[in-house]
Amino acid sequence: VKDKNRTNIILSFFLYFSRMKKLILLLFIPLVFTCSSDSSDDTGSLDNTQLIDIDQNIYPVLEIADEFWTTQNLKTKTYRDGTPIPYVEDPIEWENLTTGAWRYVNNDSSTEEKYGLLYNFYAVNNPKGLAPEGSRIPSYADFLHLTSYYGAPITSNPEEEIFLSFLTDDPEIPWKRDEFSFEGTNSTGFNLYPSGVQRSSDSSTLFGYGAILYSSSITDGPGAQDYPFTPRFTAFSPNNLVIGEFQGNYYYGCAIRLIKE
Repeated sequence: VKDKNRTNIILSFFLYFSRMKKLILLLFIPLVFTCSSDSSDDTGSLDNTQLIDIDQNIYPVLEIADEFWTTQNLKTKTYRDGTPIPYVEDPIEWENLTTGAWRYVNNDSSTEEKYGLLYNFYAVNNPKGLAPEGSRIPSYADFLHLTSYYGAPITSNPEEEIFLSFLTDDPEIPWKRDEFSFEGTNSTGFNLYPSGVQRSSDSSTLFGYGAILYSSSITDGPGAQDYPFTPRFTAFSPNNLVIGEFQGNYYYGCAIRLIKE
């Protein structure tokens, strides 16, 4: 009888242990799936304050004028579908482009971290996609809303306080023109660096005292040619601060901001 009882106890123990293993396994499986589903995609939104592109560059995002703007310029070297964007350094070759390309600000690779990259408009409207998943390149209306929100509609000479509110407060990168320099307050959070523009080989780049930002919009130009709408922020002197429109050709190299959707 004792042997029989001992056998029953042992069997009961193994049955109980077997059921517990199944229960532990069932509890563990959802945990595995939960953890794996939390991993972020290669592109798109990391959370409400960041955006990531296909090259794994991470951009801070801030709500400015009721929209979620990146506070750094775009620096991807790859379209959203994985196609590399050609790098073109030679200014004469750049001037003759009719396809998408990027280049360094002021033709200097050390500027990439703070200034981002310059792109032509062929890259902006390329169907392969320049903006990362979950974002878009702002329209001209977006820029107009942004600047008007702070009392400086495009094509205006704003008060110095308003102009400086868009500029970076990075002490290492003052805006300047000749002997004058401007330290931004960045009170809007827009954090704009003077990245300039790449035009023809013999044109001024405006580097250091201007920023030209591509929009996704175009307007009818003279003849049959369309021109991109390109908002500009330019400081020519302490008394000549401009937030305006910069008409140019598709090959012009401009910086790009993003709006998170």
